[in-house]
Amino acid sequence: MKLWYSTTSPFVRKVRSVIAHHRLDAQVELMATVAAKADSPHNRDNPLGRIPALQTEQGEWLFNSTLIAEYLDNLGANTALFPQGEQRWPILNFHAVADGIMENTLLYLGERMMRDQSEWWDSRHQQLIERNIRSLCYLEQHLDQLGSELNIATLYIVCVIDFFHFRRNVIGINPQQVVPRLDQWAQEMNNRYACLAQTKPYQS
Repeated sequence: MKLWYSTTSPFVRKVRSVIAHHRLDAQVELMATVAAKADSPHNRDNPLGRIPALQTEQGEWLFNSTLIAEYLDNLGANTALFPQGEQRWPILNFHAVADGIMENTLLYLGERMMRDQSEWWDSRHQQLIERNIRSLCYLEQHLDQLGSELNIATLYIVCVIDFFHFRRNVIGINPQQVVPRLDQWAQEMNNRYACLAQTKPYQS
């Protein structure tokens, strides 16, 4: 299998954490790319121009991080991260909140990173930041339900919190100040699970 990836993307980290959890590293060739560049090589394999993108052993390409994560989860022999039965739905709902936070963030992150501040759509950015704060507070209010077990929701929420720290100056939200209990929980999860600790974002 082959994976187009970067060392900073929380979407990629979700997938890489699943790979590490199931010890599939030897089966997946990592291929670095820069998603924002129009001439990046991953564009020839993913028409959406996004990362991650995974080529399966059958040669087919998968394009969505959650789809890729569940595909790999089905290949792994460790504890499943995508549960079945009644517990599946609340876990996927928490994952959806984390995913929505990242979708909100991407709507303004690129503009803040690529354009002068004088060209920012400030009122729209503030609206999205407020949505993210509400969503982070929602997750913090449900910490007891989230627990400390590793699943696709808890794994991805940690990815989001760490990405907010990594891009804090651009995103405009400091989790340590806004949701201190959720932030502490995320750091404890990093310490508890090697698959999270070894995939933290860094600038390559």
